[in-house]
Amino acid sequence: MLATLDHVTKRYVRTEGLHDVTTGFPTGEVVGILGLNGSGKTTLLKLLAGLLFPTEGTVRVFDGPPRPNRSRMVYLGETDALWPWMDPAGAVVFMRGLYKDFDERRFAALLELLEVPPRRTKAMSKGERGRLRLAMALARGAKLLLLDEPLAGIDLLSREKILGSLVREWHTDETILLSTHEVAEAEGLFERVLYLRDGRIALDAKAEELREEGRSAVDAFREVLG
Repeated sequence: MLATLDHVTKRYVRTEGLHDVTTGFPTGEVVGILGLNGSGKTTLLKLLAGLLFPTEGTVRVFDGPPRPNRSRMVYLGETDALWPWMDPAGAVVFMRGLYKDFDERRFAALLELLEVPPRRTKAMSKGERGRLRLAMALARGAKLLLLDEPLAGIDLLSREKILGSLVREWHTDETILLSTHEVAEAEGLFERVLYLRDGRIALDAKAEELREEGRSAVDAFREVLG
């Protein structure tokens, strides 16, 4: 397994983000991490990224604890933290200085594919900034991509471009965990869907098995979480 959680509980001051979750993610999967607000999606991704520590249980990534392996993964959070002065050329300098696996040619191709304009982020729309952030993430050679709501608040055309680029750029030796509320739009990407409810796993299923039963990821969302 590329990443595992073994009986993981994460407690905050007044709530539990996750409760006794055990699951694993092998190499070469695209997994939808689905649930209502507060269900534990972001907590799960941040634990795998080494940004949070479990209260109980064990998290392992690349056969070790997450934090020492952070350079081998990508975490793209929901918060837009791009500096207002940054443009795509500045992003190259920034990423090249931080990550040895950053591929400038792949980044240039992604900028073209996603139609990211060559201007500063303060002059970009939210959708344009979202596409720039995704290009920065996908241009790395990381084998584990943790994408937390990359479609949130972004217009329809930008969402389509982002999803299209994920389809084109995914390699079979990469694992993508994608948290999103745009289930209907994204479900064509998913090989597996993991539904969280109140910090627990409510359903873990192969997307193809759902289709064979005549159910979509949206149908299962309503049944399990509705």
